[in-house]
Amino acid sequence: MHDPDTTSLRPPPLRAARVACALLLAALVPALLSAWLHPHAPSWTRTADAGDLSWAQARALRAALWIDARPADQFHRAHVPGALSLPASEWDSRIESVLAAWRPGLPVVVYCDGHGCQASRAVAQRLRDELGLPDIHVLAAGWPPPETPAP
Repeated sequence: MHDPDTTSLRPPPLRAARVACALLLAALVPALLSAWLHPHAPSWTRTADAGDLSWAQARALRAALWIDARPADQFHRAHVPGALSLPASEWDSRIESVLAAWRPGLPVVVYCDGHGCQASRAVAQRLRDELGLPDIHVLAAGWPPPETPAP
């Protein structure tokens, strides 16, 4: 037989499900609002932007202006030969050298540390939005380049 004291302490299954759903909803609403309103909200649908290039595609460009969006100390350790340093934190002091090197028709390839790094996307977006530069690409794999297989 059932002990009446222990069965009365357990909520009915339907009530327990309602309470669990209410708690889930109470947690989900602020989480979704935070993700939606956060200034650096992730893109939930982006796998690759139309302007993303692989290393092979970037190397195939006849000529390009390479921009390193990583911090200056990383740039000084190693970078794409001929690249210009333009970290977002130093935009105002370095943008003039980028504009002096850019010419109409020259594609721009912006890179940082790889797939998880968003600095290249931020710099590329500023080049498009603030300066109106066309043909801006982001190097999807970032720095360093993959090993080139021996022939």
